[in-house]
Amino acid sequence: MSTPDYLKETHMPPRQVRIGDEWFEFQAALEAMGGGLKDGGTERALNLRNYIAWFVREPGAAALKRPPAEKRDWIVKRGAELKKEAAEKAKARTGRARKKA
Repeated sequence: MSTPDYLKETHMPPRQVRIGDEWFEFQAALEAMGGGLKDGGTERALNLRNYIAWFVREPGAAALKRPPAEKRDWIVKRGAELKKEAAEKAKARTGRARKKA
């Protein structure tokens, strides 16, 4: 899928990345650092882009901060909660789709 010319300056075509359950712990870690939902989405994509910019030494990219090590247990617990919430939402969507059919 190609990005239309009028969007090339502001939008990138979507790219799929398979991360696994760490995705939920990543969200929990962002919450631990004061981040969270923003405009109906999360700050995960923004943080990933910032990490990539830092990693490839993009000029002006700031070194990223990680949550304190003592937050690890909380992050794992919260990540499990987020995973459960996501599974429940997916199950509810599937149930609604079946009722419509």
